[in-house]
Amino acid sequence: MGASSQANASYRRGERRWLFLAMAMGLPLFLSVVLLLPNAGPVFRLFSIPSATMMPMLPVGGHIIVSRASYGYSRYSFDSFQLPISGRWPALMPRRGDVVVFLVPRDRKTHYVKRVVGLPGDRIQMIKGRLSINEQLVPLEPAQRMTDPADGNKQVPTYVEALAEGAAYRIIQHEGGAGRYDNTPVYSVPPGHLFVLGDNRSNSIDSREQSPRYGVGFVPVELVIGRVVFAF
Repeated sequence: MGASSQANASYRRGERRWLFLAMAMGLPLFLSVVLLLPNAGPVFRLFSIPSATMMPMLPVGGHIIVSRASYGYSRYSFDSFQLPISGRWPALMPRRGDVVVFLVPRDRKTHYVKRVVGLPGDRIQMIKGRLSINEQLVPLEPAQRMTDPADGNKQVPTYVEALAEGAAYRIIQHEGGAGRYDNTPVYSVPPGHLFVLGDNRSNSIDSREQSPRYGVGFVPVELVIGRVVFAF
């Protein structure tokens, strides 16, 4: 073998080594893009916040990243196609206190973001603006007042609501406990459904409104897109 042939073979061996190295380094990056970037893969989905129903946690104009994988997948997990499955796979259930994005049952097209407070079999009621779960009032602690999202010239009270499972979060609740949804009947959550509330209790259409025309009602678990894992 001449010097030219040896040099050519050596070059090719080096070329293969660089190609192998590039593939080894590029594969994790490729998988990160496919699996992790919002809207580019099966794990995360990016949403914007158009309303004040989840203030103070989620302000208008903010953004959230939702994990599609948190509770397994359903036929509704993706925007452009439906998976050929029923229920959820694997069948995982949200926890009380989780903030989730779901498709509104009345049209199965509109996305809402709310907080899960009731699981299948729970009895939920609002009593003078206080949340009751299975005949137990959820503890409330006064927190700092804030500007009213509906009227920038007013201040509204906020409270820290603490669920028995450990989740604690701020809510907006106007004083008086006499609003439209501050006193309700008992809602018995059906099997396979969730009861959800907005953190802005005085300005949220959620499971308290059962009207099939413009309400939310009980949310089938299969309509949950995923759990909010990051907000910015």
